[in-house]
Amino acid sequence: MTLKVLDVTLRDGGYRNGFSFSREYAREHLRRMTNAGIEWIEIGYRNGSFKAIPNIGTTGLSPDSYLQAMRAETADRRLCVMFHPKNITLADLDRMRELGVDMVRACWDGERADLSAQFAQHAKALGFTVCVNLTRISSQPPKRLLGAAERARESGADVVYLADSNGSLTPERVESLVRVVREVVQCDVGFHAHDNLGLAMTNSIAAVTGGATFIDSSLRGMGKGAGNLKLELWLGFLRRVLGIERYDYRPVLDQVHVLESADAEARPIQPLVDLVMGLFDLTVEDKDRIQANRDPPRVARIRGARVRQRIAGGAARRARAHRRIVGRAAPGAPPKD
Repeated sequence: MTLKVLDVTLRDGGYRNGFSFSREYAREHLRRMTNAGIEWIEIGYRNGSFKAIPNIGTTGLSPDSYLQAMRAETADRRLCVMFHPKNITLADLDRMRELGVDMVRACWDGERADLSAQFAQHAKALGFTVCVNLTRISSQPPKRLLGAAERARESGADVVYLADSNGSLTPERVESLVRVVREVVQCDVGFHAHDNLGLAMTNSIAAVTGGATFIDSSLRGMGKGAGNLKLELWLGFLRRVLGIERYDYRPVLDQVHVLESADAEARPIQPLVDLVMGLFDLTVEDKDRIQANRDPPRVARIRGARVRQRIAGGAARRARAHRRIVGRAAPGAPPKD
């Protein structure tokens, strides 16, 4: 089993600065991550995030000129772009391939499953390495999650990614989810952590224990909300614990310094609202409502009446779901490649 690191700084980190990384910074970032030996560098979204963001910057759109400039920085097969099927056309995939993008990551849209499958199939036919990302997995019923994973694989996915978008999963659940999904899809499985509960590292280790071979991370954990797994810490774990020494730490640390000097938003944070989201498995829509009600008594009612009602109604369902997943998972060591 060969583990691969996917750097999401320029894409997920964009939620912290409006995707306003300068092109100079992006090119330098790509050069240094390439020199460090990072297998895949995600350089942005194509045509925006799921929700429209006013005045979104370059790495939130990945226009042709940006893709050309990034391709010119490295001849290695490392460039990755993420997209939401509702935001692009098949012609976008054609163009990205012409411009030298090597991997695409499609965010699976359960409401538009046929469209998602069509994009995955077309990307595979063009010769991309195709990842399909299943998001908000903590709130997905097992049958729906496994069905989406199976269809993603049938549509040509080389890697099926599990994204803990709400940052609320525990290590035990991550390991069991990865194990059973890998059993179903029989291909590489990836994991994308969020650090709402401070478990991004522990959950990523659990994902590897379950058989994941692709792990997302970003410099300083720069990412949406409470952020992601810290790339520099993950490389340290790979070296010190797993004995993986193929990565050069020096360019990574150099780029951390450049990033923090250029963008204060790169520094790790732990907003209270993101902690609450992780504790109660809440979504970004819930976050907006909590932040809109800053009067303490009203916030208390949200956390008390509404949130506890949701927890009471959902706890039994999640417990049953977890038992079904564990029951389906094969005991013992992860499946071999």
